[in-house]
Parts: sequence; C-alpha cells; structure tokens
Amino acid sequence: MITWMQKHKKWLVITIWISTIAFVGAGFVGWGSYSYGQNGGTVATVGDLEIEVKELQKEYNQMYGQYQQMFGGNFTQEMADKFKIEQQAYNNLVQKYLVLNLAKKYGIIATDEEVAKQLVKYEAFLKDGQFDKDTYIKVLQQNRSNPTEFEAGLKNDIVFFKTISIFNTNLAPSEIKTLSNIYFSEDEVSINVISANDIDKNYNEADLKSFWEKNKNSYKTTTQYKVNIEKVVIGTDEKESKNSALKKYLALKNNKEKFTSEELISDTSTLFGENLQSIVALKDGELLKPFKLGNEFVIVKMIAKIAPTTLSFEQAQNSVKNDYLKTIVAKKLEEKKNALVKNFTGTNIGFISKESTPSIASLTKEETEKLVQEITSSTSIINATSFNNKVVVYKIESSRLGLIDEAKSAGLTQNIEKIKNEEIIMSLLDRLKNEYSVQSNMKVE
Repeated sequence: MITWMQKHKKWLVITIWISTIAFVGAGFVGWGSYSYGQNGGTVATVGDLEIEVKELQKEYNQMYGQYQQMFGGNFTQEMADKFKIEQQAYNNLVQKYLVLNLAKKYGIIATDEEVAKQLVKYEAFLKDGQFDKDTYIKVLQQNRSNPTEFEAGLKNDIVFFKTISIFNTNLAPSEIKTLSNIYFSEDEVSINVISANDIDKNYNEADLKSFWEKNKNSYKTTTQYKVNIEKVVIGTDEKESKNSALKKYLALKNNKEKFTSEELISDTSTLFGENLQSIVALKDGELLKPFKLGNEFVIVKMIAKIAPTTLSFEQAQNSVKNDYLKTIVAKKLEEKKNALVKNFTGTNIGFISKESTPSIASLTKEETEKLVQEITSSTSIINATSFNNKVVVYKIESSRLGLIDEAKSAGLTQNIEKIKNEEIIMSLLDRLKNEYSVQSNMKVE
C-alpha cells in the first residue's frame, strides 16, 4: 500500500483534497492537535489572503484522520512523517487559497443561509435530531474552536467548492457514445501458442563444456569460513553457566586455553541460527562473545575466510546443464516467434474485448487475461507476448465497434469525467500560481 501511494502521490493529493471538500456536510470528527511550535501568526500569504497556523493544524489533523481511515486505523506518526503529511497539508492549503483568491476576484461568496444549511448536516451538532446551539458550542469548545472561527472556515469551504464546481465538465452524449464504442470494441483474433515443451532440447557434452567455458565465472563455490567453536552446557543455574562461558571466552581470547573443535561453514549455514551474520562479519582471529543457542553458550573464533573459487566442469555440470537448456529454449522460442510474426499462421479464437476473456486450452486464466490486455491495447496487427515457458503470437483479423451497455457506459463516463476534471483543476492551479504570489513563513521541503 505504501509503495502504491508513493508512486501515485500526485493523484493521492487530489483525492485527499477532494475528500476535504466533501468534508462539508459530513460528520464532525475531532483529531488531536499537531504542534508546529507556535500558537498564532501566519504560515503563508497567498495573493491577498493569509493562512493562519491554526488552519494548518486543522488541515493536518483532518488529513491524518483520512489516512487513518485509508489504513484501517493502523496509520502511525512514523508513517505520517514518511508521507510528509505536514507538507501535504501546507500544499493543500496553498492550493485552496489560490482558488479563494480567484473567488474573491469574481465576487463568489457564501451566504449565512448556506452556512446554516451545512451546520444542520453535522450529526455532532444535533440533539434529538435537531440542531442545538448549546451542543454546537460545546462540541466546538472540545475541539479548541468557536462558532466565529468554525463558520469562517465553513464559508471558505463553501466558496472553494462553489468555485471549483464551475470548472467541472460533463461529457456530451456524442462523446459518451464514441468513447463507449471504442472502449467496448471487439477484435477478431487468431493465435499460435509456442510452448517450451515443443522445443527440441537435444545437446551433447561438447555443447555443455563450450557453454561452461564461456560462463565459468558464474559457477563458483560460495565464500566459506573456517571457525573454531567452543560450547558450554547450561546447567541448573543459567547465570552461573553464563559466567563460566565468559571466563572460558577470556581464556580462549588470551590463548590460555585452546578451542576443542573446528568447522567449515558458509553464508547459508544453519548451525548458528540468527547469530550467523555476526560470525561471518568477524575478522580473522576475532572472537564472538558467548551467545545462547539451545541449552548451550557458544563461543566462535574466525580462523580464515576462504574466497570463492571457480568450479570445474564436472563439479558444475548439473547447474551448467540447467542453464544451458534455459538458454537454448529461450533462443529457439524467440526464433520461432520472429518467424511467425513474419509469416503468421494460427487458430481463430473469435472476437474478444476488454470485457470478455475467452477460454484457451493451452493458457491459464491469468495468462489469457494478460493476452487479452495486450491485444486490446496493441497498435500492431501482428504481435506477440511472452510467458514463463511459452510465447503467444497473435494476429488481429478484424475489428468491430462494441455494443453500448448503459450500465457499463455510465461507469466509463464517470471515470473519464473524473480524469478530465482532475486535469482541468491541475491546469487551473498552474495558472493561479502564476497570477498570485505565495510567500511562506515556514520551511516546507
């Protein structure tokens, strides 16, 4: 989830920003105050308008709450710092105030009646289903606010929403019809599936030796470590046993005693459990202090690290064989694919579309879905797509416009209008940034 959010940060900010607009008329939620080290003053001046510290605190708290909901209540302060919520909150307010400057320029306002209509939608302000002034004041006090401050913020939200809504656009019926026809279009397709199982895999030892000669630097022993080991069995008194192990460690370190065993281990050894990394990090001659392993305390000394050496053909033969077969299969699959692309022959599987997945015996469901996705987005008549052990070469024989499904078209229209409106808003903000100056009083990366 975190990776996805980082990758789609631009659109995530818009999503949260629109959620903030939608907060007008939603249930009132109070979040803990985030301290910015000052209780008053302004954090920025945008055009003719000032952003106060308390507004940034409020925006931060609302965004923190929205992330909490997105993560199912598992959003932490550490995650907030990672996502730079403070910076996002600041940027959101700057964007909002750019729009409010535009609203001021054209005389867009929020009336007291509009504010009153929004206040009665907050469940936290109701008593017995009706707006209650005393409850309203009490709830605001609990959230470190007051009616004057809250209603001023609410007016800004209403003006902001009014202004943004001016730029919302709807698709014309002709656009919807054209886009639906294209999106739900169908392609008549023929395919030819080339499987690795059909590839000739004949080889001889000379082929393997030649492959090994060219790639022998890839076939080496792992790094090995020659170590001394001493163990102290834990008796009935573990503390006393640990003291005995420490005394043994000092005696071994000072060469007053000698280790009783020697082992050759590698990076994959399971002999020492989670202590392996500490052991392989030792320098030659260094000792690792006693560590508990099962019912013993173990002391380890690094004697020497043995660098990897190239395996002989005989030693590497099994690995060489596996790698050689993979190489020739991949090469021959590519050759057959290129030959088919140049001179295609295949089996007609009928019409397919984004909304339909045919059943193809030689492909799994997941492979078929990927193939359909490739074909419906392809700009070539003949093309190919590869899977782990097969290649599918396909040819689009013909295409036809799809039948319009009202339910599916409605979902498509909504998605396209959302993308279109988001692009318009981003373009608007870019223009407003050039028209109104932003002077920040706080450091935001």
